[in-house]
Amino acid sequence: MEHREEIRKIQETLLGVLPVWNYKIEKPFKQLLDEGVSLEMYYCIRTLQWHGPLTMTELAHLVKMPKQQMTKMVNRLVEQGFAKRIYDPSDRRVIKIEITNNAQKYIDRFLTQDAECFQKLLEQMSETDRSDFMQAIRTLMRILYKRP
Repeated sequence: MEHREEIRKIQETLLGVLPVWNYKIEKPFKQLLDEGVSLEMYYCIRTLQWHGPLTMTELAHLVKMPKQQMTKMVNRLVEQGFAKRIYDPSDRRVIKIEITNNAQKYIDRFLTQDAECFQKLLEQMSETDRSDFMQAIRTLMRILYKRP
């Protein structure tokens, strides 16, 4: 298959899967978020959970968000009790952002109680389909998280 033709086929397939992804994954996920937590705030909380305390620049880089927008996001997280700023005792100019126990409890509750719609979706799949789905997600993450 010619290069341009292959790219067009990938684009068409991706655009075909997006509405189904939105309906079955993204929309139910957004409906589960509560306590004034946006999808972007959730990404920030999870990133801090996975990586530990980060500077604003590091967090903005990992979440793929401009630093100015990240400053507003961190302010909202702090206001809602999901994050705190930690000042480096040796250099007060260095400020790291860390999730709070409140954020950890939110994630734990979300993953155990609130994600029933995802459980239903996955339970409707055969074991083979669940395995294929997981492999597809891992493959997407591997490809999409590569640096350009």
